[in-house]
Amino acid sequence: MERDPCLQGKKPQYLANQDSQISRITSQQVPKLENVDLVTVSAGSNDLGLVGILDACVYNFIGSASLNCDSMLNNAAAYFGGDQFAQALNGLFKSIRTKISSRSGEAYFVGIPAFFDETTPGCSHTSLSTYTGSGQQKYLTNLVRAKLNVIMHRYNWWLHYLITKYNRAQVPSGNTLQYPIKFIDADDRFNGHRFCRAGAQATGSGDGSTWFADGGASKKSLTGSAYSAVSATQCNDNGGWNEYIQCRIHVAFKKAPFLQLTENAAKTPLKDWERVFHPTSDGHGAIKNEITSQMAQGPTLSGFDLRILPLGASITLGSHSSDGNGFRKVLYDTLRKTNKVSFVGSEGTAPLKHEGHPGWVINDISTVSSKSLPSRPNVVLIHAGTNDIIQDKDIDKAPERLGNLIDHVLSVAKDSVVLVAQILPCSRPGEFDKFVTYNVRVANMINQKQVEHKKVLKVWMPITTDDLVDGIHPNDAGYNKMAQAWIKGLQRAADKGWIGKPV
Repeated sequence: MERDPCLQGKKPQYLANQDSQISRITSQQVPKLENVDLVTVSAGSNDLGLVGILDACVYNFIGSASLNCDSMLNNAAAYFGGDQFAQALNGLFKSIRTKISSRSGEAYFVGIPAFFDETTPGCSHTSLSTYTGSGQQKYLTNLVRAKLNVIMHRYNWWLHYLITKYNRAQVPSGNTLQYPIKFIDADDRFNGHRFCRAGAQATGSGDGSTWFADGGASKKSLTGSAYSAVSATQCNDNGGWNEYIQCRIHVAFKKAPFLQLTENAAKTPLKDWERVFHPTSDGHGAIKNEITSQMAQGPTLSGFDLRILPLGASITLGSHSSDGNGFRKVLYDTLRKTNKVSFVGSEGTAPLKHEGHPGWVINDISTVSSKSLPSRPNVVLIHAGTNDIIQDKDIDKAPERLGNLIDHVLSVAKDSVVLVAQILPCSRPGEFDKFVTYNVRVANMINQKQVEHKKVLKVWMPITTDDLVDGIHPNDAGYNKMAQAWIKGLQRAADKGWIGKPV
């Protein structure tokens, strides 16, 4: 990475400590940073208990006494929303900024890509479990893959939100922080390269096109281990991934000596398990490319003919903004400096027309979109789902309805690129986590749209509950942040070559 021209002379420094939790990175690794200009951080998978999750949901190291998959996932989801995770990350953010601020340095926190293509049928009868025999196998069903993907998206949502909240706290007045902590989401670069992708044999591991690696373990390599006296409750992941696996497998054989390792689990030395569910070199290259693309990104895109349809409800309209235009005027004024821009919609007046309807749910928005889609926008901006949640309109199926809306848009405006916002959080009592759950499931759905070769992009909105006027709608500064986020999404679409001339 140090040879990448995007570094522009910045000095990177590499520190790694396998199996480290956030607190250990803060106390042991960050103090070693010296005169550094650029820091990239990958942290949190050990805090969420990824080792235990993979044991419970995939590998079954302890045999029939394995941990419960749903319980492990629920524990991880609860941990993300708790004070301990937020405090640990804030401590890490603060310690890193202390190291880089004097040198105008940059810090990038890397999200975790989802592991699976969850819709393909081929993996549903595939198992990566450690042992053979009835009752010992855990299969990679569509549901199991979806649950594992969702927990990764949930981690990413919280990482982005807490980074946004930390950056905002540095400049409470709403001004822009000069050297913010930045979030890296390389997830969509892994589409077509995940476990169980279409056309792969079994999981596709090791075939060169799958950008995650798994491994195996040899019964022979466990002989003479110091774990002969331990019980299952004494195994934990605090000592590291490799030691945890040895402990769990030894306990399993102690309880049931008749167990037989699967062919996959027996074919390679135990040390290779350390790379289980880590990106391959190609996967790390994709993450590097995402980092350098963000470093190289200019202030705005230019030279495009943009016919934009803002589609949604009251936030798309601009409710509670001082001029009633919300993000639209800032977006229009910024884009028109270097592009030809027009907004379309059945509401509002030129040049800021739109399709924003207060109180409307996704199905209503889908219906009304038919008024504007015949004008063939080449960009559609969607912020939808807030009212489905607030009005309790079959929330579990709301992401599916949003997917149907996207398909409807693309069936009419076939050449358009659809930018889909992660909807703004809600600070009304009892609503916040519903919004988080909706967003992580939408992120999962958008990945599948991309696998289907549809021009759909997720757009992160750098908004916290502190940017809201009434618990739902942003203030003027929040709307301005939304406009900048849409521009970043447009730039990403342009980088992919997705934005063509309007028809």
